[in-house]
Amino acid sequence: MAIEIPEIRKFDTIKRQMLGPVLVPNRFDIHNDGMTANEVEAACHHYNSNHFGSCDINHVLDVTCAKIVESYILEVDCTINGQELTAGTWMAKVQIDNTNAGDVIWNALVEGDLNGYSPEGMVSEHQIKED
Repeated sequence: MAIEIPEIRKFDTIKRQMLGPVLVPNRFDIHNDGMTANEVEAACHHYNSNHFGSCDINHVLDVTCAKIVESYILEVDCTINGQELTAGTWMAKVQIDNTNAGDVIWNALVEGDLNGYSPEGMVSEHQIKED
């Protein structure tokens, strides 16, 4: 089952920045995984406390030409490019520098070859035993 991802990105071509959602609460991805608003907030705060600024491409290639410059939770519902975002959404803004590698990444973002954020993390499952 293919899930259409709406265009919820805002570009500032002068600053070479892209703003978009990292995680939207209670929205499920192509793996049928989703997170509550509390889980999204916890993930954002963990990133901000432990990894702020770091960026990679498709979870493989660490890059220095792209940096996260803002990362926060929406306090209220809002609209970006005509798409509604709910309070509790984790938003991030990436800054792309003016190097050759930065040009490649910027063009991939603008053209949609790279189309947003994909948080990476580790998951552990726990079995709950009933008495």
